[in-house]
Amino acid sequence: MNVLFVCTENIARSPMAEALFHELQGPEGRHRAHTVGTATHAPRPLTTREVACADLVAVMEDRHLELIRHYWPHQARKVVVLGVSDDFVPNDRHLRQTLEPRIRALLERCDDRPAVASRPSAARPRRAKRVFDLLLSGVALVHSAPIWALVALLIKLNDGGCVFYVQERVGKDGRRFKSLKFRSMVPDADRRFGPLQARDADARITPVGRWLRATAMDELPQLWSIFRGDMSFVGPRALRPEEIEVNGGGEVVPIERIPGYEERHRVTPGLTGLAQIYADRDIPRRQKFRYDLLYIRKQSFGLDLRLILLSIWITLHGTWERRGSKL
Repeated sequence: MNVLFVCTENIARSPMAEALFHELQGPEGRHRAHTVGTATHAPRPLTTREVACADLVAVMEDRHLELIRHYWPHQARKVVVLGVSDDFVPNDRHLRQTLEPRIRALLERCDDRPAVASRPSAARPRRAKRVFDLLLSGVALVHSAPIWALVALLIKLNDGGCVFYVQERVGKDGRRFKSLKFRSMVPDADRRFGPLQARDADARITPVGRWLRATAMDELPQLWSIFRGDMSFVGPRALRPEEIEVNGGGEVVPIERIPGYEERHRVTPGLTGLAQIYADRDIPRRQKFRYDLLYIRKQSFGLDLRLILLSIWITLHGTWERRGSKL
């Protein structure tokens, strides 16, 4: 079992709980534990990845549970409230006495919970998909080199700015990685306009960028992300960590608060997918995430192959930016 201990500053309660957890189960213990804090200045802050990877989340107070319910509602079932107040200092003898019976009970719960059996039948398709991604992206990187040169020349001739645009994206289990794309917007677009999703007749997009986005040629450098294993050819779109959405009431909503955000990070993000092909560009994230969750439930090699072929058709017809049906 992988247990995540959560307190506020990750200075006194969680470190003591982790130490007791390892001490009480002994050197032969099979359970693992680590600690995080909910405060932004905590040495190791609480993240989506930490919550998603844990089998049990042991929080010190009810307010920590409420925070998890707010940001990660579908993970609340993992939470155990230990009921230890923020009245202790590091290495406090009374803190140890307070925590010990709670940690013993937690260990009993871990021991009683059946271990997850290995599923080779589920692992094999994942390995096969990775091999497919590796081989196809390697071949595509080699054969697309002339297109890279042409696109770089067009971008330079258009405004003289940088050719590539580097973004931080959120991958599987909340892990962040650097994504490389051909620049399709004016320089410093994020700094000047904010990290907003592209809209129809978006003033940030350059003339060359409109062609790149219509044919998805701006995504060509992401073949490198696929080759490295940060992405796959097919999967949910890799989102930016600070991306926002403006809802119907004009309220700015961080995307991590939208239902479905957490579940879609259980798989490797993709260059194309159900949402990218079938969802209208202007529908709310909540609806796009439903496409992602449907793909996660139905994913197979046959479905991936079909989506790749449809994506090639859309690229050849230059309809990626079309509002409504792209097919």
